[in-house]
Amino acid sequence: MLLARAWRFDSPRVLSAQMELLDRNLPYAFVISAVAALLTGLICSRALHLPGAWNWAMATCGMSMLCLSVRQALPRPTDRSKVQLYAHMVRLLAGLSGVCWGAFGVLLLDQPNPMSIAIVLCVTAGINSGGLAVFAPSWPVAVTYWLTNIVPVMAVLLRSRDELSVMMGLAVMLYLIAMTVFSYFASRGALRAIELGFENEGLVLRLRDQTQRALDARQVAEQALAEAEEANRAKTVFLASASHDLRQPLHAMGLFLNALARAELNGRQQQLLEQAQASAQATGEMLNTLMDFSKVDAGVVKPQMQPFALQPMLRKLEREMAPLAEEKGLAFRMRDTSVILHADPALVEMILRNLVLNAIRYTERGAVLMACRRRGARALVEVWDTGIGIPEDHHAEIFREFHQLGNPERDRRKGLGLGLAIVEGLARAMSVDVSLKSVPGRGSVFRLALPVSQSPWHEADVLPHDEPDLSGLRVLLIDDDETVRAAMCDLLASWGCWCEAVASDDEALRVLSRFDPDVVLADYRLRSHRTGLQAVEAVRRRLGHDVPAAIITGDTAVERLREAHDSGLPLLHKPVPADRLQAMLFSLWREAVNRPPVSASAAG
Repeated sequence: MLLARAWRFDSPRVLSAQMELLDRNLPYAFVISAVAALLTGLICSRALHLPGAWNWAMATCGMSMLCLSVRQALPRPTDRSKVQLYAHMVRLLAGLSGVCWGAFGVLLLDQPNPMSIAIVLCVTAGINSGGLAVFAPSWPVAVTYWLTNIVPVMAVLLRSRDELSVMMGLAVMLYLIAMTVFSYFASRGALRAIELGFENEGLVLRLRDQTQRALDARQVAEQALAEAEEANRAKTVFLASASHDLRQPLHAMGLFLNALARAELNGRQQQLLEQAQASAQATGEMLNTLMDFSKVDAGVVKPQMQPFALQPMLRKLEREMAPLAEEKGLAFRMRDTSVILHADPALVEMILRNLVLNAIRYTERGAVLMACRRRGARALVEVWDTGIGIPEDHHAEIFREFHQLGNPERDRRKGLGLGLAIVEGLARAMSVDVSLKSVPGRGSVFRLALPVSQSPWHEADVLPHDEPDLSGLRVLLIDDDETVRAAMCDLLASWGCWCEAVASDDEALRVLSRFDPDVVLADYRLRSHRTGLQAVEAVRRRLGHDVPAAIITGDTAVERLREAHDSGLPLLHKPVPADRLQAMLFSLWREAVNRPPVSASAAG
């Protein structure tokens, strides 16, 4: 089997690698063979006086140079289409070189002379040992070299009648067998190294391919992320623009309706007015929901943590929400509690209001319950309902904006799908948790975990509910919407205010020559890319003192909300309820009255 293997080359791919390894040393082998032949011929002719030694040496040297020239003319072993030709030619060259060195033993062996036998065997062993290093990558080539090299010497020795020569012939036979076995394992080692190289190359290619795929996937993911961020930005810009454009006329309409409510109306007119106010209020609530979401998205919600009693808040929400529940035929219940919490009461109230409204919207029969349970240093404020319930795989999704269950027709009476997104954002702002437990078809419970106050708490004085008197208040209004200016002036006049309304900061500065305002109200977005903040700053600079001012805006853009919030000025969002505007003006007027007088030098 080994002999059959010796004469069969491997596959073209493996053979190409084997020949490439062999080809690296082949030129040096032929050159060394020529030099070794000349030195051997010189020694044999001078020291042993063997006839024909020098002729053999010149013939062997010539054959080595011929083999070198033929090797240079052969196609490169890297060319797999011609590697079989290269392998056969290299085997032929190895055989020719082996025949030359085999002839050395046949022609120059002097059997009666032990020194001659020793030199022939030493030269043969040395040349074949060198051949092991050169031809090891290809066992067929190596076997060809040794057979042509060693067999002639072995045959001559074994045919001799001299006992010593026969013993030497047997030794040469054993040497040939040993070299054959050694060369076989050497070639197998070289073959295994080549196969490992191919495996490593395959691994590298696969790794490179996987790396490229990973890079491509990352590029696709980054592109998708960029597109998603761009879509989210476009959505935010659209909501901001749409909200602003809708708030302007709605704000004016609300002001006109409030002014109309002060007129003498008959029963039918009063009924129509109430219906119009209800419609305006419903629209305003939707826009306020968008504004609340924009505040959370902009990160301008800054919680004011303080101790407060939960019970008054629950009572207030009960008064507001019980009529809505009764309209749907639901029972609304609230359990009393004495817990004192440490949180932002305004944000907690907004969270609970959204949770209760959500419970009422998605409950068709049964009841809605508000309760609080103490759990060590925390209190769980809970809103229960007997509504449609929420499947577990939707628990995370319902806190995303515009996500609604059970409202495929997008009924706007069920809100915009922002309530729970606002709840999650406000809870995150206060660093508290909102959890959900629900059974589809049986109802849900939302739990808000809040810290219990460790500080004493005293109930604040109750503010009077009398309508503030604004008679004589001088108001400078800066708004580029003519309808809003007309409606605001009409409402302020009904409160006894003196109002000067202008469309820009330039007009405001011209009015200051004949009008000294107590309060400045400025719309945030003015014409020519000016803002209400810039207008207030210009007015204050001209007056020489910080006249009390407030910003009114219908803008929900994240950047503008942050800028307005960072200004420190009170911020009202259109449409502004009349009572809130009235309270704000009264608060600013008191600030103006309590302001210390400004000296002439300071004003100048």
